[in-house]
Amino acid sequence: MRKRFRPLLGLVLAALLGQAHAAEPVTIRIGSPDQGAGTTPFIAGPVGIAHIQQQLEKEFAADGVKVEWHFFKGAGPAVNEALANQQLDFAWLGDLAAIIGRSSGLPTRLLLGARGNNMYLATSANSNVHSLADLKGKRVAVYRGTADQLSFGRALQSQGLKEHDLQIISLDWSAARAALASGQIDATWSGMGILALGPKGIQFPMSTKQLPPLATTQAGLVATQAFIDQHPDLTQRLVTVLVKNAAWLTDTQNQPAYNQQMAEQSAIPAALFEQEAKGDNLAFRESPRIDPFLRASLQDSVDQAKALGLVRRPFNAADWVEPRFVDAAIEQLKLGSLWPAFDANGKAL
Repeated sequence: MRKRFRPLLGLVLAALLGQAHAAEPVTIRIGSPDQGAGTTPFIAGPVGIAHIQQQLEKEFAADGVKVEWHFFKGAGPAVNEALANQQLDFAWLGDLAAIIGRSSGLPTRLLLGARGNNMYLATSANSNVHSLADLKGKRVAVYRGTADQLSFGRALQSQGLKEHDLQIISLDWSAARAALASGQIDATWSGMGILALGPKGIQFPMSTKQLPPLATTQAGLVATQAFIDQHPDLTQRLVTVLVKNAAWLTDTQNQPAYNQQMAEQSAIPAALFEQEAKGDNLAFRESPRIDPFLRASLQDSVDQAKALGLVRRPFNAADWVEPRFVDAAIEQLKLGSLWPAFDANGKAL
């Protein structure tokens, strides 16, 4: 009699184990380079707002879905390592780091775009550097392996220069600021954090505001294909939260509140956030669309990374991007008229 019930018992146990496995709570793990100047983890933009205001935690609380944030001082390479070790589901990355990860075999898709962050040429007072052309032969710090390097390459190209025309030193953002302030280098190409050195005599002869939009840094939200396949509904809801934030940022009236919020989190003065975005077209800068501009920029970045020897296996950016989530969010929120599509040169179509 017992033998008859053994198969049935096995089926019951298998069903119970299956239910227990299905009932395991989902945890969404999000990673990003830490761009703050203080001790509090910081990232700007729509993801930064979501982190500071705990929007994703609130969005998924009723479903028992947990959200974990991971910030990395090692910038893009450290984030890619975490993705490779299956420790992250989403990552907010500059385009070069994301491209290097994809080229090395990470099964990621780019779900949401970011573009238009300005970069600055910062020089020491005695460097005699007043333009990009003056950098020839100078000691210049650039954070290699990040979107900064691609932006700098495009800026140099506009003047007929290449990296080998300079003495390039790879330093992270903090180290570059320290080296510039102490006179160990002549210049650095860096993001808005460098503006804090203005009172210390550092000069800023030019920025990407004087260059074509392609010279700005591009970024985006990448997700693992495994998470997208297993949780397309959660992926959509997460992207929708970020699209709402992008819409809020596009309204000029919200910029002072945003700048203050970012300043409190980053230990970077609010005035620098204001200075960095001043005069920019927010409809372009804050657009989350994967439009012709972003597609062209990403492909250009892939090609540039290959030319610089940063990736061995280039790929077609069109096969990497996955716009269905951001497009669905824009349609659901009725934001189609807020962000026009921009062409490869940054002109509204």
